[in-house]
Amino acid sequence: MRNFIVYLILVLFTYPACAQPSGVLNSAEKVQLLANHDRAFQALNERVRDPFVMLGPDDQYYLTGTTAGTHWGDTVGVKLWRSENLADWEDLGFVWRLYSDTTSWHFNAPPKQQDVKNPRAIWAPEVHYINGNWWIPHSSNGGGHGLLRSKTGNPEGPYEVLEAVEDRRIDSHLFQDDDDMVYYLWQADMMAKMDDKMETIVQRPIKLPHDGAHPMGYEGILMLKLEDKYLFIASGRYGYEAENSYDLYYAVSKNLEGPYGPRRKALKHAGNGNIFQDKDGQWWSTAFDHPFFQEGMDKWSLWLVPIEIELTADDILIHAKDGRFQVTANDQKEIEKLSKEGVPSGWKGKRPWWRPAN
Repeated sequence: MRNFIVYLILVLFTYPACAQPSGVLNSAEKVQLLANHDRAFQALNERVRDPFVMLGPDDQYYLTGTTAGTHWGDTVGVKLWRSENLADWEDLGFVWRLYSDTTSWHFNAPPKQQDVKNPRAIWAPEVHYINGNWWIPHSSNGGGHGLLRSKTGNPEGPYEVLEAVEDRRIDSHLFQDDDDMVYYLWQADMMAKMDDKMETIVQRPIKLPHDGAHPMGYEGILMLKLEDKYLFIASGRYGYEAENSYDLYYAVSKNLEGPYGPRRKALKHAGNGNIFQDKDGQWWSTAFDHPFFQEGMDKWSLWLVPIEIELTADDILIHAKDGRFQVTANDQKEIEKLSKEGVPSGWKGKRPWWRPAN
């Protein structure tokens, strides 16, 4: 018995009960990578697609994203995390659950699939603080998108559902210009002004034009203003590109409604997330669907990619600092070719990410 007790003590001291899985970073390691700003890393080892991070007025970072898809996830709704340093994340839980109100617009149409884990799911939520309140643009897997509004002025909610902006398409986003006008954007290139209460759009939607025959993307729209220029971003995975990666694309204009310049690839492997600036003024892009995860890591999780944004008199240039996410000269040549020729004829009527069997 005495020998067994000695053995047990040795085991407990040799293998800590809370040891991190292989490949998962501890807090100190993440803090160091944040300071170095030269290598992408996993910031949270929890399953989340379409990760969206913003710095709130309380000097805290907030994260949300897709946490239940058609075939995965147990609770359908919007989950929120909070962090002071982008390394240590507090789980605030679900601030809104889809089935808490089955009279909302999400239930107007029957689900497209019945024999799946989640016939109804919430896709690509974002969190924004605008005009003294918290807002969550989001979409439904069956098509349709709209806003949640905090009833308390707190990020934790509770939230109320506003009427759908549209009963089809996906991926909604909010942008506030320098004149405090708020714009609602969705899919990859649609935009409309909102009313003063941010309850509905008050403008016929416009399709943001850019220079080239190929669409900017097919989802994940994002708008930023840097100095006097607008940065229009969308994402997509295209089976006719040499690498089957999920990427961010962008174009630049000095007019919000465009026309925008040529379509370029901003980052490889960083589709449908967002670009944001941290407290120290450093720029990051979120990422979640790429081949760089290691043992113990969830494949769909929050990664932060260090980037540099170069502003010139007439342009904005985006550079990934980690080579795994950098865009090559051949990538840009491929983009330029697509801009001239448009979508290849073999993909007409097919999903953009479709690839031939051979």
